[in-house]
Amino acid sequence: MKRYFLNTIKAATIILPMLLFVVLIACQSKADATKAPNFHLLDVNGNLVSLSDYKGKVVLLNFFATYCPPCRVEMRDFVKLQNKYGPKGFVVLAISVDQNPHIVLPRFVRAMRLNFPVLIATSKVIKDYGDIYALPVTFIIDRNQRIIKSFLGMVTEERIEPIIVKALGTDI
Repeated sequence: MKRYFLNTIKAATIILPMLLFVVLIACQSKADATKAPNFHLLDVNGNLVSLSDYKGKVVLLNFFATYCPPCRVEMRDFVKLQNKYGPKGFVVLAISVDQNPHIVLPRFVRAMRLNFPVLIATSKVIKDYGDIYALPVTFIIDRNQRIIKSFLGMVTEERIEPIIVKALGTDI
């Protein structure tokens, strides 16, 4: 009985600090993720674009690369969503992490017939959005520029549309 009690205490002294650490990290991540970090990035035409330019709109922010097959597939759905909800206060912003973006992006934008701004990533925006390490990554940002949902990996129109509609409000 004494050995069981000592083993339980020993386990608790190891597990409880670890559990507390995990809870603190989760709370910190949640707090940090609430407000979408602003950015100032160049688009494919050399214009400076900021997230704050879209305050009052629902934003789908997508990190992608032209060489990423799932990224290419979801772009078709983003074009449809932009067509459908753009007039209602929605915008897609795509951020390319490609090497040599000035060479590969113009051709990609034309070939995919993208109807939304395509921006060029900086190391700062990649870090600000959680050290993007895999692609694609998508964030849904509400009209107050808070991140309300994020996705790691490809998303489909069917999966993301209800979130966009809810964020746009009942006047759809």
